[in-house]
Amino acid sequence: MRRKAIAVLGLLALTAGAAGCGAGEAASSAPGTERRPHAAPRSGTGQDAFYDSPDQDLVAKAAPGEILRSQPIPAPASSLLGSAVSRAERIMYRTTDERGNPVAATGFLLLPRKAPRNEDGWPLISWAHGTTGLGPMCAPSRTESLGGVTPLLVKWLQEGFAVVAADYPGLGPEGQVHGFLHLRAEGRSVAHAALAARNAGGRAVSEKWFAVGLSQGGHAALGAGEEAAEAKGMRFLGTAAFAPSSHLSTALKEAVDKQVNGVSLEGLRGLIAYIGAGAHVFDPEKFPYDALLSPEVAKEMARPAVHNLCLDQIDEYLSLFAPEETAGTLNPDWYENSPALREWLDSLNPARRTSAGPVLVLQGEDDKVVSPEGTRKLVAELCAEENVVDSKSYPGVDHVGVMPTGLRDLGTWMRDRLENTRPTSVCPAGSPATRGK
Repeated sequence: MRRKAIAVLGLLALTAGAAGCGAGEAASSAPGTERRPHAAPRSGTGQDAFYDSPDQDLVAKAAPGEILRSQPIPAPASSLLGSAVSRAERIMYRTTDERGNPVAATGFLLLPRKAPRNEDGWPLISWAHGTTGLGPMCAPSRTESLGGVTPLLVKWLQEGFAVVAADYPGLGPEGQVHGFLHLRAEGRSVAHAALAARNAGGRAVSEKWFAVGLSQGGHAALGAGEEAAEAKGMRFLGTAAFAPSSHLSTALKEAVDKQVNGVSLEGLRGLIAYIGAGAHVFDPEKFPYDALLSPEVAKEMARPAVHNLCLDQIDEYLSLFAPEETAGTLNPDWYENSPALREWLDSLNPARRTSAGPVLVLQGEDDKVVSPEGTRKLVAELCAEENVVDSKSYPGVDHVGVMPTGLRDLGTWMRDRLENTRPTSVCPAGSPATRGK
C-alpha cells in the first residue's frame, strides 16, 4: 500500500499543473484532419479577473516581491487542503524576466493551521514546480489541485512549514508566454515569491526559507539559490533539487543522435518543443523555432494557440500533426549550425555562480528524463563553484518516483538546516566547498 501511495504522489509531482489546462479539444481530433486548437477557454470559476495583466507602469514602480493582487482560494475544512491550512490565497507579485525587465508573476501562498513552533514564525518552503507548459492556463495556481501536488503541500503544512509557489514568469497572467527553463527568471521568481510570502504573511512567516523543486523546478530552485539575495531581509537556508534539468545542449545533441539512429523520442517531444519555444521567447529573431526543431514541429510550435497546450496535451498534439516517424523532432543540424543557440543553452545551466546556501541534489538512477550522469556532472560543477553540496541517489527509481522516495532525506536535511547543524558535503576533501558557509 505504501509503495502505491508513493507512486501516486510521484506522478502528481511530475505532472504538476498540467491537468485541466489548455485547449484540450485539439488532442482528440482524428489523425489527418487540419483541426487546430483555438485560444484557451476561460475557466468560468471566477478567477479570470485575477489573472488579467496589470498596468505595466504599476509593475515597474513596484519593488521585487511586492504584492500586486491577491485572491482567497476556497479550502473547506472538510477538504484535504482545508484540514491543514489557515490561509490559502493566490498572489500576484513583481519579479523580473530573463533580461531583468520587471514583470507580474502569479503563484499561491499557504499558511499552516498549526501555530508556529516559536516566535520566528513558520519556516518557508518556496516550491518550484515541474514542467506544466507555456501558456497562462498552464499555471499551477489556476488549477483546483494547485498543480496536482496537494498531498505534498499538506504534508509540509502539517510539519509546520508555510509554502509559497511561483507559477514562473509567463504562466498565469493573460497574454504572456512562458520562457521555458530561463534560469535567472525562474530563479528570481522563486526568490521573489519567498519575499512576497513574507510581505503577505507578515511576521507569522519566518525570514528563514528554502527553495525546493522537481525537474524544471529543481533547475529553478538551483537558480533561486544563486538569486537568493533578491529576497532582501530574509535568510536563505538552502536548495533541494530533485532531478534538476541541466546540460541542455548536451542532452539535445544526444537526442539528435538517437533520432538519426531511429530511436524514438516519444514522451520527450513536448519537452524538446518547449525548449525550442523558450529560446524563441528569449530572442525571436536570433532563435527561430526551426533553429532547434524540425520544420514540421517548428511550424506547429509557431502557432500561438499551441502555446495553450499544457504538458498533458502537447505530446498527443504533436503525434497527430507532426508525427515522429515522418516529421522527426529536432533539426538534425542544429548543434553544428547554431553555435549561438548552443551558447545560450549552456548559459541556462545551473552552477554558474555560488549559491547563497547549501545544496541538496537528489536523483533517481533509473531516470529516463533527466540523465543521472548529467546530474553527477552537475554536482561536480556545483562543487567547483565552491558550493556545499550533499547528494543522494536512488537505485531503481525513475523521474516520477524520485521526489516521494527522497522526501525523508529532504525532511532530515531541512531540520538540520533549521537547527544550524553543519551541512555535510560530497565535494572533494580540501576543496573550499567542504569548509561550509
